[in-house]
Amino acid sequence: MPTLYVLQGSDKGRTYQTGDDPTILGRHSDHVPLTDHSVSREHARLHRTNGAWTISDCRSSNGTYLNGHRLSAPTVLKHGDQIRVGGTLLVFNGDESIESFSGPTRTRDLVELDAGDRHFDSSILASAVAGDESVILATPVTSDAVHAWNVIYQIAETVGAFETIDEFLERMTDIVFRHLRVDRLFILMRDGDEMVPRVVRYRTHTSGQVVKITTSQRIIQHVRHTKEGVLCANAQSDVRFGPDAKGGSLHQLGLTSVICVPILIRDEVAGIIHMDCGMARHTYNQQQLLLATTIGRMAGMAIENHTLVRSRMERERLAAVGETVAHLSHSIRNILQGMRSGADVIEMGLRRGNLENVSAGWQIVQRNLERTYGLATNMLTYSQERRPQMEMAQANAVLQDVIGLHQRQADDKGVVVSTEFDDLPAVPLDVDGIHQAVGNILINAIDAVPKDTGRVRVFSKYDENTGEIRLSLSDNGPGIAEEDRERVFTAFHSTKGHRGTGLGLAAARKIVEEHGGTIDLQTSPKGTTFTIRLNTAPQTAADSDKTHGPPK
Repeated sequence: MPTLYVLQGSDKGRTYQTGDDPTILGRHSDHVPLTDHSVSREHARLHRTNGAWTISDCRSSNGTYLNGHRLSAPTVLKHGDQIRVGGTLLVFNGDESIESFSGPTRTRDLVELDAGDRHFDSSILASAVAGDESVILATPVTSDAVHAWNVIYQIAETVGAFETIDEFLERMTDIVFRHLRVDRLFILMRDGDEMVPRVVRYRTHTSGQVVKITTSQRIIQHVRHTKEGVLCANAQSDVRFGPDAKGGSLHQLGLTSVICVPILIRDEVAGIIHMDCGMARHTYNQQQLLLATTIGRMAGMAIENHTLVRSRMERERLAAVGETVAHLSHSIRNILQGMRSGADVIEMGLRRGNLENVSAGWQIVQRNLERTYGLATNMLTYSQERRPQMEMAQANAVLQDVIGLHQRQADDKGVVVSTEFDDLPAVPLDVDGIHQAVGNILINAIDAVPKDTGRVRVFSKYDENTGEIRLSLSDNGPGIAEEDRERVFTAFHSTKGHRGTGLGLAAARKIVEEHGGTIDLQTSPKGTTFTIRLNTAPQTAADSDKTHGPPK
């Protein structure tokens, strides 16, 4: 089945099968869904015409380009054609006879390493030491060299764009099959002392049958021992693999040209790439051996880099988990301590029959219950990816509800909360999200101002020209210290000491950014102002098509 491989763009490294006829390329496609914002919802269309695949543009705003030329009419695709839609570059693989097997479970029975005495003689025609600088290709002065550099460049592009080693090996095999004459290829990776097949790829094989690839155990051992790539052909001149060699000879494969190269990691053979081609179609040469050896070197570096990055990520993840647990444990302990104090006051009031003590203790418990609820809510907001649940709402009503919810906290501290609301239209908002974001900022403002003389001002503003809504909260507190200003939105950074969790402002910024807005900070020794900016201007269909991708 023909496939499309993404070389450039936000989906770089992904492979799509054409599948149904027709096949749509675009952000809202069920066949080839691209996340590139410069790609239209339905950008291009692939369909069969007289047995061949044809591409046509779907009146996209940015056009569809085939091999650098903009499409003006339906055009027949050829194997290796490059398709550009927006900022995404794809390669069309029209070879429908390739079959792929990956993973040790599926491939273990597809490769046989013959260690017996069945006679098939192989002569090493050339070798290339994988650790030698000679495998670095020369400056491209011929078409073959240019072709080789293109292969290396495409493999280099996949480095860092894969999640698992098997995924990288599959992508690398895709590139090799697109650019080299290969009938069969398999990749062995070390598993303890054993070499286990991880990828097996056929260009052609008998329909309905899975044919084993049989090769010499001694060729594999030779590559592992010498750490050099070898170019083999069917002959009887090489004593190392001839009938006189101890332990047997290469199993009959037919007239075949073979390249076998190591995958080196820190001068150790971590794997082997084995490819062959029928001599009736092609015979490998020294330059192709050097190219294959270079590919093996790059594979080793990519795998080692992936392993190091994963190891570092795991260490950082454990460190982050430890930091999170420490901060949360500290916050939860403080909350529990407050609840225990309230419970003690309630117990004392009950023993003495003093309802005033019971009421005071219950207020302490209630405040700490609210702190527990706020901590849990902010933890969920900050840790989860969520899509805002938009509905038409009045932002002023949200602000008024937030103030009413926290009015008692302000009254207990003697803080005056004043409002100045502009005439705002109904706009699309995630009401719960904005309510939480404004509430977190208001709690911080009430905590920051002095007792009995504190002032918090909440106001809204609407810009008719830009469609921007501004929701601001100002206080007359001492301001935020200069050394803390860069970290106020950082999770677990708090200037409140044991009273703060460090999640309130971090969660608020996350909510606002999920709306596509921003949150600004202005502070001085006379007070602090936080401003939430939300752009609510309606977009045209064309604007939306250019700027928004599919839902995530």
